[in-house]
Amino acid sequence: MTDVDPRPLRNCYKCGRQIGPDQTICDVCNRAGMATPSATQYHGTIVVAIVAGVMLMAIAASLSLRGIGPFRGEALHWESAPPDAVVVELRVTNQGTRAGRAKCQLTARDGSDLVLRIRSTVSPQVEGGATVTFTERIAGLPLAPATVAVSCT
Repeated sequence: MTDVDPRPLRNCYKCGRQIGPDQTICDVCNRAGMATPSATQYHGTIVVAIVAGVMLMAIAASLSLRGIGPFRGEALHWESAPPDAVVVELRVTNQGTRAGRAKCQLTARDGSDLVLRIRSTVSPQVEGGATVTFTERIAGLPLAPATVAVSCT
């Protein structure tokens, strides 16, 4: 009496024919009789490819950003812009060697140093070693703040 394998049959991943539980491809699709890789080999290959892809993207990102910034920002002047805003004139300096845009955060404070509003903005393109001046509007401030701090990255 022969023992029957209790495991369910599988399907060939190429054509869909039923095959044994230990097979991945049928004899019709594998005419050359070549050995097929195991599931562990498939998964290992995929893991290596994903890790290598992430590493390559990280290296490419690092190289593409090299020489951009750091940026230094300062508020030159600010004044009320009725009915409820303040217009701030900013100066941003790119201390790096390549052109880029700075992400700046403007923090408006009152005379007691309490934060009134925070506004994030992106500067125009700044060439390496150059400075640009531009204006930005901070809404929700009916009166001009005592100070406006600028932090750029």
